Parts: sequence; C-alpha cells; structure tokens
Amino acid sequence: MRPLVELSEGLLSPKPHQRPKIVWRLDGGFGSDDALKWLLARHYQLLGKGYSSSRARKVGREVSDNEWRLVRPNKWVALVPTQVRYGRCVRTLALHWITEKGRPRYALLLHTLLDKTIPQLLKLYDARGGTIESDLHQDKLGLQLTRRRKQQWSAQEAWIILTDIAHNLLVWSHDWMLSGSSFESYGMLRLIEDVLSIPGGLEFKGGILRKVSLQRTHPLAPETLSCLERLFKELCH
Repeated sequence: MRPLVELSEGLLSPKPHQRPKIVWRLDGGFGSDDALKWLLARHYQLLGKGYSSSRARKVGREVSDNEWRLVRPNKWVALVPTQVRYGRCVRTLALHWITEKGRPRYALLLHTLLDKTIPQLLKLYDARGGTIESDLHQDKLGLQLTRRRKQQWSAQEAWIILTDIAHNLLVWSHDWMLSGSSFESYGMLRLIEDVLSIPGGLEFKGGILRKVSLQRTHPLAPETLSCLERLFKELCH
C-alpha cells in the first residue's frame, strides 16, 4: 500500500490541508494494523476492511444477537469497540453474512468518516469495486477497447493510454457538462454514440478552439449545445 500512496502523492501533490478530504477505500489485503497506522498518520480518511480474519471472527462471535442490524438479506452489521489504537479516532463495524453455501463469514470495517451513517458507509464501501467494474465495462463498449487491436505492442500501449485519457476526460467533464441535463444518466456507450457523434465542426484560431458548430436538424443538438456552453463557462473561470 505504501508505494501506491506515495505514487499518488507524487502525481497529485496534495497539500497538507487537502489530505483530510481524501478517502482511501481499502480491501482487507491492505488493512494490516501497521499499514493503517501509517496511512492515518498522513492525515488521510479511511474506509477499509481489517486484515485479520481471525480477529474479525472473534469480535463477530462476541456480538449479541440483538446488536446485529440487518442491512440486506443474509447480511448484518453492528457497531463494536475498536480494539487497536491507531493514533486517531477510528470506529469499527462488524460485518456478518452467510455465503451461498450457508457458511457464516465475518469482517471488520474500519473508518474515520464520523459524519456518515452506517448505511452511507456500507454503500460507499460497496461502491469501490462496482464502480471500477462498471467503468471497465463501459470503456469496452463505448470506447471500443476490445474491438480494436494493434499488431505492435507499442501501438497497442498507445491505444490503451488514449482510451484512458478519453475515459478520464469524459468522467471529469460529466458534472460540469451533463449535470441537470437529460444526458446525466447516460452510460459511456450511449453518450459516445448518441451525443458525441452529432455531426458538426470545430474552428481553431492560433491553436485555440474558438467555435463549435452542431447540425441544426439533429434532435439532440440544442441540449448538447447548452451542455457545451456550461462546460466552456466552467473552463473559462
């Protein structure tokens, strides 16, 4: 975990006052006591599972039946005392669920997000993997990552980098450009094939984009133009 955090710091260069606004969501493989202490000492926020399955099982079995709260079929959560001192205020949730084979499982979810409710914490934690898998699926469809192959390794690597740039630009501009529009719920495929494929033209002067023209007869052109105006307004600030 440390090389990953240090790499992100080298790329993003967060200021000391920005670190408390950054949340690290970690799977159990990253959640050793030493790793969490190191991360928290750098003033980040934490939402992650503990590493020790035996500790989770021991704590979970000590929770009385009336303390468990049902969050979904065959899954429960309970607030338990934090057994390890991490140098900061850390709260612990015990998770208990039944596998498809009927076996009981336990885990400990540790967090510093004291302003969040238990349902909010679980939703935020569960979203970490689903978001990545959904993004990859959208990239494969919308950006045609799986349909285009280059014979040379360097060319394929460049294609993947370009795909990443396109993905990041679309995600980054989403709130500024699409928020409040009928395109807000569009996935990557629909956004690219329906909205960003509108015929039109670009006018540059001195290497700077000066004008965007869209085909008037296209049914999505008026709203797309409004979205572009909002995006350019944000960029000019």
